Parts: sequence; structure tokens; C-alpha cells
Amino acid sequence: MVFHATLESPLGDILLCAEASRLCGLHFVGEPDCPVAPGLPRPRRRAARPSEGSVDGQPIRNLKVCQPQPGSPPGAQLAHRHPLPVSLPTPKAGALRLLEADTPTAVKTLFHTVQMQLDDYFAGHRKVFDLPLAMHGTAFQKRIWDALLTIPYGTVVSYGDVACTAGFTSRYGRPAGAAVGHNPITIVVPCHRVVASSHALTGYTGGLRRKLALLELEGLALH
Repeated sequence: MVFHATLESPLGDILLCAEASRLCGLHFVGEPDCPVAPGLPRPRRRAARPSEGSVDGQPIRNLKVCQPQPGSPPGAQLAHRHPLPVSLPTPKAGALRLLEADTPTAVKTLFHTVQMQLDDYFAGHRKVFDLPLAMHGTAFQKRIWDALLTIPYGTVVSYGDVACTAGFTSRYGRPAGAAVGHNPITIVVPCHRVVASSHALTGYTGGLRRKLALLELEGLALH
């Protein structure tokens, strides 16, 4: 059985899903890929494509990411510094709400651990998550998702790079991109660190403003 909880975050409410005391889903509430859960409205149809969005009149998809220079403090080289689209007064995880009254103690413990680790991440103190995961998908998808877990904090790679890490060739960049788009545990499994080979930002299930915010949070420069 899958149990659910919602968690407030600087990027909007998050739905947590757990199965047998392992995290099997982390979705932004209201987005089309968010599962139906008790007490939550059905996901809305997206008014715009995941690749759309703009900041200061500049389309986000036109921005490109460059790696920070060694030794630079996080965020020091941002050519465009945009505030996080926060809904909370501070950049941290907020209240946790269980959606099932019979949530087992072990699952409650897992949800609180996720809450604490996301709190640390949004505050800039955590670079690696340490959580038990249960990711359900095809064999190909699982290999791609495992490859995502190897991308270091504050770096970006291309879809072709992800395919190669998963044991395929760069020609599998397009199907790798499709698998990345079906990643069920966003942020923790860092699909936001995958960009086009040109370093341009591409689609993100949570929308490009969230992808931009996560990359800036990790100190990446944009130009």
C-alpha cells in the first residue's frame, strides 16, 4: 500500500509517496504528473508547456548554464540572479501533513526524515540525500534514474551524458530524456541537473521556473 503526505516547500506544496517504508514518489502538487491522493484536487491541465516560462521578459529556455569556477562560493557568479518563487517566508521545508489516518509509524518516520533532509537542502546545507527509495519503472527507466543519482550537486550534464552513464551510447539521449521526464522522485533524484547539450535549460515536469530555482540554489551560473 502507498501512503501519502504533503509538505510545504519554497517551490510550492510537495506530495510525498511511500511504499513499505521507502520513498516512491515526490511530486509538486497540482502538476500533471502528480498522482491522485486522498484530500488533494486532481492534477490540473498545464496552461503552458514545461519548457515555457520567463524571468524579466527573458524566456527561461534561452538561458544557458555554466559551471561555477573552482573555489567560488555558491551563487557568486550568477549573471542573472532571480529570487526563488517562494510561498514561505524562509527558504526551508515547512509543515508536513499525513493524508492517511492509518499511516504506519515507520512511514511517518520516513516522511519526517524527508522533511528534515529537504529542509537542509533548501537551506543550502545538504548536497546529498540519504533516503531509501523504491522506483517503479521499466528496466531502461531504472538505469537512467540510477544514472541521475550520480550527478554531483551544483553540476549539470546532458541527456547524452546520462545515457552513457547508464551504459548506453550518447545516441540514446532522446529516449534517456523521455525517461528523465518520468522520474517519479524529483529533487532527491536530481533530474533538474540535466540540460541540453548546448547547456540550454529544457523541460521540467515542475516547470522551468522551478528548475531555474533549483540550479541557482546549487550555485550554478546562468547567462
